[in-house]
Amino acid sequence: QIPRCYPRRFPHPPPTDWPAWLKIGFLPNSRGGCNDLILSGHATVTSTLACALTSVAGNGTLSRAVWTLVAVDYAIEALEGLHYSVDMWLGCVVTCLLWVLTRGAEREGERERKELWRKLRWQQSQQLQQQQLQQQQLQQQQQQQQLYEHSSRTPQWNGTVIGMYALPTILGFLILTVVPEAYVNYFLVGYTLWAGGIVFRWGQTNYSQHILLCLLYVTLAAYL
Repeated sequence: QIPRCYPRRFPHPPPTDWPAWLKIGFLPNSRGGCNDLILSGHATVTSTLACALTSVAGNGTLSRAVWTLVAVDYAIEALEGLHYSVDMWLGCVVTCLLWVLTRGAEREGERERKELWRKLRWQQSQQLQQQQLQQQQLQQQQQQQQLYEHSSRTPQWNGTVIGMYALPTILGFLILTVVPEAYVNYFLVGYTLWAGGIVFRWGQTNYSQHILLCLLYVTLAAYL
């Protein structure tokens, strides 16, 4: 594809010890390799992230926009000579087929979310009934009624929840600004295991979706 590709992109002569090989392999490199790399790692990563975003978002317009950007990215890679078109095409097709094969796990998580939502609504209805009874009792005392209305209008901020959602975002910023490139992939694997552990234990939650979105942004910033 590109003249003198290997000496300009990789150590020459090649390293002889395996730690050096591993270090080179974990360096983010969006410029592709020097051969017809079937399957394209770039295509598998972007396709996996697009599949995850499509499943999490559940929005047809957003899904079409994401896959349009992925197709444009594949076209750029092929036109610049960094990959053959078959590398990108097979990377996308194989990844999407594997995602479809594991869709059963996602549907199981969807059923669990619906059951959890039904239980939450039932609990909310019970809480609402209790609140109505309390309001009837407090109507005889005007001052207590005013205090109750004031407390119901005041938003209750939970510092623990705010910290949980801020942690993946702050960590992603530090990965892109402080962490050396040689260690970026380790953190991406860590994000994936983090979200996978939450999904395995509690099913699909807003917090796991938040971690996957942070993983998407960090990956795009590191590779594109």
